[in-house]
Amino acid sequence: MTLTLRGATALRSLPLAALLAALALPALAEGDLHADNSMFNLFNDSSMTMVEFRMAMPDGTQSHNWLETPVAAGEGLTLEFTDPLDTRCEIKSRAIFDTGMVLESLVTYCGTARVLVTDTGITFD
Repeated sequence: MTLTLRGATALRSLPLAALLAALALPALAEGDLHADNSMFNLFNDSSMTMVEFRMAMPDGTQSHNWLETPVAAGEGLTLEFTDPLDTRCEIKSRAIFDTGMVLESLVTYCGTARVLVTDTGITFD
C-alpha cells in the first residue's frame, strides 16, 4: 500500500504497511463524491485543531494517521483510500484534537462525499 501526497512538492509515493492510503490535495475535490466510494472531503468543523484522523483496521487495530499536518478549525482536505481486499463500507473512525479530546464514530464511507468532525461528534453525508 502507498501513501500518495499531492501539493506544492512533486508527486511522491511512500510505502505503508497500513491498509489505507490517503490522498491530500491542495484544494477540496469537486464533482459528485457520492458516486466515488474511495474519496471524500474531511472537514474540521470543531473549535479545535485536529491532529490525527484514524480508522479501525479489519483486525481491530488503528490505521496510520491520515493527516500529513494538523487541520485547523474550519479547514478541510480531500482523502482517498483504496484497498481491493477491504470492501467494508462502515468503518469506525477516530479524530484526535490538540487538546487530547478523542471522538469516535461508525462512518459509512460508501456513497459518502463529506465527513464532518465537530466538537461533539463525527457525521457524514
